[in-house]
This record gives sequence, structure tokens and C-alpha cells, in this order.
Amino acid sequence: MEIKQPVTETDYWEAIEGLGGFIWSTNHGLSHGRIEDPDGEISKAIKEAGELSVRFLKEISEKFGIIPPNDYPKVEQGQTLPPAPEGKTYYWDWYKKMKHDCYQRDYDGIICSACPFSEGVERMIDLGGVIPCSVFRGMIYHLRAPYECGMLTNWKREELYQKILNKSDNEVLLKFQNKEKELKEKLTKVPQ
Repeated sequence: MEIKQPVTETDYWEAIEGLGGFIWSTNHGLSHGRIEDPDGEISKAIKEAGELSVRFLKEISEKFGIIPPNDYPKVEQGQTLPPAPEGKTYYWDWYKKMKHDCYQRDYDGIICSACPFSEGVERMIDLGGVIPCSVFRGMIYHLRAPYECGMLTNWKREELYQKILNKSDNEVLLKFQNKEKELKEKLTKVPQ
């Protein structure tokens, strides 16, 4: 398994999260017989992913002062941990903050962040990255383009704008249209 060496805290979080997802889903597939591993290559990849995740945990501990769960102070069942030492952060506190920050970045980068039909970034986090649209029946995993509402497969653009007006007001519609324009320009801007 080859993963680009993380540099930033965000890179590390995304790598650790991706490795954890790979390990969980692959183990799940193996245990339910949806994946077969006659030559042991898949089990080997799972083991390597776990080792890489442990290595990344060691690296973030050293680089960013993250305290791994195995190094937490011992407390009685039901007791809370003491505050982390100055300049240090407990792993699960770091993990939750990074998860929120990464999902917030992703959410801010799609049109839904300006839509009155969106249930917000917290709902997106709860759904594991699914777009939190209160109008769409089902799940939207990705938009065709970050500036294009998923409902445009069912509605014409003018109909979408009218529904936004019916739900809110002209100010919200203008915010939505400005976000569409901003995201489209950002996507089509050629790097210098």
C-alpha cells in the first residue's frame, strides 16, 4: 500500500481516516464473504495499512504534540481526563477538531453551504460526508460540480431559484447565486 507522506495536520488526519476506512471496510467485506483472500494479499494490505496508521500516529505525536490514546493518563472508569499538558492535545480531541475542520472545508467548497435547503455541516458530519439536502429523497454523495445543486437533475435552474425564494428571501437567493458564481470561477480559474 502506497500513500503519499503527509506533511500538514490535515494531510495526517486524511491519511489516518482513509487508512481506517480501508481497514474497516475491507475487514467487513472479508467477514461477510463479499471479498475473498485466497493468497493472503488482502490480509497483508490490511496489516500494512494498520502499521502505516500507527507510524502516522507516532509522527503526529512528535510533530504536533498529539497524545496517542495508549499514552493517556490512567483515570478511573467514568472519570474525565485531566487537561492535556501545555502544547499537547489528546488524540481524540485532535481527531474531532480535524474532522470538523475538514468537513467544514469540504462543505464550504460546495453550493450547499449557501442553500436554505441544506441541513448544515454538522448534519454532513453526522451523515459521514453525505450532502445534507433536506429536499432530496435519498443520499447525494457528490455533486457533478461543486457549484451545481444536485436538484438540477429534477428542476430547471429558474425553478430552483423560485423554490429558494419561496423558502427564504431575495438576500438568500443572491447569496446562493454569488456562491454559484464564486465556485464556478474558482473551478475554471487557470493556475498562473
